[in-house]
Amino acid sequence: MRILFAKLALILLLISVLTGCMGVESKVLDEINLATAIGYDYVDKTHFEAIAVTPLYYPDKTIKNITFSSKSSLSKDVRDEMNQQSERPIFSGKLEVVLYEKRLAKQGIFYLIDTLIRDPSIGTTLKLGIVEGSSKDVLSHQFGNIDKGIYLSNTIEQNIKMGMLPRTNLHLFLYAHYSEGMDPFLPIVKALDGKVYIKGNAMFNSKGEYVYQTTSRENVIFKMLYENTTSKEGFSTKIEGREFASVNNIKTKRSYKISKPMTDNPITIDLEIKALLREYTGDELTPKMIKIIEDKMSKDVKERSENLVRNFQKLHVDPLGIGEQVRTRTRSWDKKKWDEIYTSIPINVNAKVEILESGVVE
Repeated sequence: MRILFAKLALILLLISVLTGCMGVESKVLDEINLATAIGYDYVDKTHFEAIAVTPLYYPDKTIKNITFSSKSSLSKDVRDEMNQQSERPIFSGKLEVVLYEKRLAKQGIFYLIDTLIRDPSIGTTLKLGIVEGSSKDVLSHQFGNIDKGIYLSNTIEQNIKMGMLPRTNLHLFLYAHYSEGMDPFLPIVKALDGKVYIKGNAMFNSKGEYVYQTTSRENVIFKMLYENTTSKEGFSTKIEGREFASVNNIKTKRSYKISKPMTDNPITIDLEIKALLREYTGDELTPKMIKIIEDKMSKDVKERSENLVRNFQKLHVDPLGIGEQVRTRTRSWDKKKWDEIYTSIPINVNAKVEILESGVVE
């Protein structure tokens, strides 16, 4: 009996402690603003404008996004000024996404990212993005009854899992930046007609400056070259005359052949692509025609891939991490030497497209 009473007393004590903790947490959350999205826009060479969004949740389940803004040259000054505008202090512990305007990114954004690294409340899975237009325009939109930070983060994540974006977050961005054999990239977003669109990928050089944006035709190519992937996205190829074919639901596998690392010997990227035939504008789809489509697509992917790699070499950026592939294959890694030879190394791509199914269009 005593044991039973002791157990009941312990249970009641735990309930009272947990209830008390919940009450304290609820009280704390009611007394602060949690920013879920932050944007940075260019003002001039030494100043930027920061925009922070904090959601307010109402009993009827509606959400109102409150926006704060401030102009400065230091992130700390921005936070202090925003707090002066708010009845409750603003914290970044629930931050989901941070956006940077293109003009700002062109002069380098690492002094702004540095503030994220120094904040222990911010997780490394935080999403970063470059804005076509201004981040203020993006964060001023109301994307339905939803927290803007969560909406933007989910949009980027969905395009990583199912679309044209390679894996990206704060941790991966920093890893690429500090690595000796690769350069970082970020997704580019744009607000249009009350929605957010993913436009492509922004490439950064070793100084952290935005120098290149992938085109719509390069987006899927970049993802296939960057990582082994499964994607709902696809691509199309001109077959002959007015005949076109397109594939989707692609699965890719890429591997490197580096015979003599740290030399100017050619590097080969083997790219295997398995996909479903989505559309064909020709008359009859025979086994012979499928083989022709596969060959045409393989040649097309090879040309587009090699053109993209050459663009990277001309700009002296390495978002594919080719240098990292070389570094892991040699004991005589020398970053200075690699930087000197990277732009002149012949980098070839062997692409092989295999169509797994074509019944939908037959």
